[in-house]
Amino acid sequence: MPTTYAADIRPKIRPGDISCMNPRGYSIGDASWMCDAAAGSGYPDHGNARVVYAALAAGDMPPDQPLAAELDRNLRAMDGRRLQFVSGRARGRSP
Repeated sequence: MPTTYAADIRPKIRPGDISCMNPRGYSIGDASWMCDAAAGSGYPDHGNARVVYAALAAGDMPPDQPLAAELDRNLRAMDGRRLQFVSGRARGRSP
């Protein structure tokens, strides 16, 4: 079963994470922002999700604790693939 934002990522994001990141321009609690397929931040596609993943992987987020192993696995499953998001479900296809 593919990794999706709604089922696998959003439930791990805490209200404090959202309130911390929104003022910085990262709408991590918004599925349409996180799942936007557009290029951005130097990435050819899914720029928003990829820049969030890069910050998580570097340990820059969340500021108060290490990245939970399950969230890390879910984000890694999403990274490196082009994802087509339809009604909260994703179908991955290789680049």
